[in-house]
Amino acid sequence: MQAEADLLEGLRDLGITVQLGGVCGAPGQLATYNMGANLLCLGDALMARPQERNKVLHHELVHVVQDCLDGLESPTSVSLKQGLRRVGTLSERQLNGFFLQHLRNQGNLDHVVATTASLPQDSRQREIEAYALQADPALVQHLLQQCSRSH
Repeated sequence: MQAEADLLEGLRDLGITVQLGGVCGAPGQLATYNMGANLLCLGDALMARPQERNKVLHHELVHVVQDCLDGLESPTSVSLKQGLRRVGTLSERQLNGFFLQHLRNQGNLDHVVATTASLPQDSRQREIEAYALQADPALVQHLLQQCSRSH
């Protein structure tokens, strides 16, 4: 739990408001990140499900990184794929393969494809990335540290 407390404190240092408890988003949502308000909400429902807490927290932290890539002061965000394409030499195919492999490794590819199908393409890409990386806390925290350095 200390690691989580340190993570949340780091978010506050970036200017992100962290709400612990209460209701977040639509009914049934465990947590949300609002990029326009720079607000991370970890709801009561998440607190009651400790076995899912780390994964859900890191899912939302991916959204924080996406927001950071476009500037935390702006009400928009960009996908990691867009951000990496701007600064790197990886192809779109390589980046898509990276995210798909992470989803396959978790066994949630079909679920993610189905649950994001109705979203606009840019929102869908951001959600796919968050689902893909939620089980890789070390990578998510590394990306967040890069965000902190550029902030």
